[in-house]
Amino acid sequence: MSVRGAAVIAFVLGVGLGGLAETPSYLWGEVDVPEGAVAGLATRAEELGLACAVWTEEGLRFVGAGDEAELRASGAYLYLDGPAFLVAVETPTERAVLRGRGSSAELIVWTGTDVISPPGASFFDLLRALGLLGEGWMVTLTVKTVPLKLPRVPEGVRLDPVLWALAGHPDWFGAARDYGLERVGLRVRVVAEASGALAEGLEPYVLSSTETLMDLLIPIPLLVDLARDPAVRYVRPPLTPYPAGR
Repeated sequence: MSVRGAAVIAFVLGVGLGGLAETPSYLWGEVDVPEGAVAGLATRAEELGLACAVWTEEGLRFVGAGDEAELRASGAYLYLDGPAFLVAVETPTERAVLRGRGSSAELIVWTGTDVISPPGASFFDLLRALGLLGEGWMVTLTVKTVPLKLPRVPEGVRLDPVLWALAGHPDWFGAARDYGLERVGLRVRVVAEASGALAEGLEPYVLSSTETLMDLLIPIPLLVDLARDPAVRYVRPPLTPYPAGR
C-alpha cells in the first residue's frame, strides 16, 4: 500500500488477521526526509509549541515538559539528538512514529484495532510543519510483526543479539525497558570491546575507556555503525552485577 501527500488509506488485514492475532503487528515504511531538514528541527518544534527532549552538551533537556513521562503524556512530542530524531503522536489505542537519522527515516504505525490505518492528517500536518516531508512525498506501507524471539545478527555486524533486536524494534522505548537496557532519550548504554580508536563520528559518545573496553551512551540509530567500526570486536550491554548473596 502506498500513501501520497496527506491521504489516509485504511489497510484491513482481513484473512491474514487470524494468523497475526497473537503476534503484535504494525505498519512500516521508509520516508525520504528533505536534505537539511533536521538542522532546523529544534527551532521549528519550539515555534509550534511541541514538547521536546533535546540532547545538549549538558545532557538531555526537556522543553515544554518537566520530564519524559510528562513529555509522552502530551500526546505529541519530539526527541532530537544531533542527526537522530523521533517524532510521535499517541492516543490511547494508536501511536504513529517517524524516526530516523539525517535524510533517512521510517514511519511506524501501531494500532489496537483490527483495521490498521496510516496516521491521520494531523500527524502528516505536524511532519510537514516540522519540515520533515518534502513536496510530492510518498511512502509504501507494509505489515510487519514483532519477532517473538531475538532475530539473528547479520554477519559482519558485531552486535549482541539484544542490541540488534533493539535497533530494529518498532518501539525503542518499550524494547529498551523490556530488555533491561539503560536508555537516556534516544541513547542506550553499551560496552564496546575494541582494539583501537573509533571513527571520529563515534568518539563523542564514549564515556570512559580502557585499553580494550569502551563505555558508551550512543544513539540507537548508531548502534550498527558502531558494531561495524573496524576497531570494534563486539558491542554488548554492560554487565549487570548481582546483589551479594544471590
